[in-house]
Amino acid sequence: MRPFRTDTREPPGSPPDGPPAIVRDLLRPESLRPGARGAVELRSTHASWVFMCGADVFKLKRPVDLGFLDFRSIEARQRDCEDEVRLNRRLAPDVYLGVLPVRRDAAGHRVDEQGEGEIVDWVVHMRRLPDDASAASLLAHGRLDRARLAALARTVAAGLDAAPLAPRFGEVAALRHNVEENLAQSRAFAAPDGMVEPDALEAIWRTHDRTLRLRSELFAGRVRAGRIREGHGDLRLEHVYFLPSARGEERPVVIDCVEFSERLRAGDVAAEVAFLAMELEAAGQPALAAGFVARSAEALDDFELYGVLDFYLAYRAWVRAKVAGFVARDPQTDHPVRARKLEEARLYFSLARASGARPLVRPALVAVGGVIGSGKSTLAEALGAELAAPVVGSDRTRKVMAGLAPTDRGSDDLYSAERTEATYTEILRRAEVVLGSERTVIVDATFESPLWRRRAADLASGSGARFAFVEAFCPDWMVLRERIRRRASGPAISDAGEALVDRRIGEGQAPRLPGGDDHLLVDTRGSTSEAVSRALEALRRMDITPPR
Repeated sequence: MRPFRTDTREPPGSPPDGPPAIVRDLLRPESLRPGARGAVELRSTHASWVFMCGADVFKLKRPVDLGFLDFRSIEARQRDCEDEVRLNRRLAPDVYLGVLPVRRDAAGHRVDEQGEGEIVDWVVHMRRLPDDASAASLLAHGRLDRARLAALARTVAAGLDAAPLAPRFGEVAALRHNVEENLAQSRAFAAPDGMVEPDALEAIWRTHDRTLRLRSELFAGRVRAGRIREGHGDLRLEHVYFLPSARGEERPVVIDCVEFSERLRAGDVAAEVAFLAMELEAAGQPALAAGFVARSAEALDDFELYGVLDFYLAYRAWVRAKVAGFVARDPQTDHPVRARKLEEARLYFSLARASGARPLVRPALVAVGGVIGSGKSTLAEALGAELAAPVVGSDRTRKVMAGLAPTDRGSDDLYSAERTEATYTEILRRAEVVLGSERTVIVDATFESPLWRRRAADLASGSGARFAFVEAFCPDWMVLRERIRRRASGPAISDAGEALVDRRIGEGQAPRLPGGDDHLLVDTRGSTSEAVSRALEALRRMDITPPR
């Protein structure tokens, strides 16, 4: 890394150790907006000074060279401001208002788009967001729940699906460059009783190096599958907000992407998901972290991300540790912030070393089956939320394999014996990837044939995981028919209709699966919460529980 430097082109009279004159001037509210009143709050990051005044935020780039960014020239700072607004409007379209010039005259510096005076810098103008709406604040107050994180997972997944492909940033050579850069930039923090012990830093590097050497084909497969995207790059809790929409509903908004480096912004979608999951792990919330990953895998239809997840969890923790170290070492950082960042660096270096360790809870494969209309998918989804586990569904997988959107109507051929066998083979393959990361997975399919129940059990056994088969059972044919009728009234992933119920009744089949002596039977005639409670109680007796 090049040495840390700041631009020295300050007006005469700037104190050598205090904030630059431009910062002191912009701390006056009238320098930010004509007629503005009240105090200006200043927040500092390693790359910016952030001025908060009333409903407005003005972000001024610091004229620094940190190696991974170089803002020493006004042209570079202007370009970065423009990139920040453009890129962040993808996930926060109404937060980033534009780029404004900073002018200087005899009275000092001010943000002024049309006035007189030399343009000496640029700021990003943003709408101020309420602190108590951030994911960090919600977590601190016990209000960051599974529903909010599921909504965030869907928002992030939609953004990644629409983002440009960036395959070169997922190549093993590119990943190795990033790892070696992390090592080089972290050596300054490695000392006994420092931010990280030298032996611990070496262990973190060896784990990354070994993974890249031994699993290179896995990373290459991610590139071929189109999973390398231009993403956000800095998906921290403090960058996520939950705001009311125009319709009064809550919506996730994500700010402050890595605008200054495509290399640090682009990468595997698993790395994007891992960033927030890592932050939740660091906050002592493993179940929330696992649930966010699970919902992200479902929204992305990417269960293979579990194969590289631990690598990226450790890598993201390493990056966070390094950045906290930069701030802690910055001579312009206030002492309280410096102390906090020092502790952050130690925490994240520790997490980087611990990521990938064997889980405390043995994983499980929970197969959820049942006849059409029995409520199996509803039960599987609820169990996925409770166990913080991904749900691999046969209906969605069948559509994806046929090149259809999940709610597109499938032809009869989609349900042929050949297609059905291919579907079950694929959902069990996906489940195997998740189990390979030593995490619990739920498989949602009818499982009418005992053959596929046996194969699911064999997969669990071969993976060293527990196995449970949960059958959703509703003995009332009228309830089954009404559920299917209700589902058919709107977009649905399942194509099953009332005709299938009538056919089953006509053939004299029972409203439950054949050969059901070896599994858990859950009556779904009542509420979903009642059915889930019964299923969870049985699973707990088998020691199948959420991460802890």
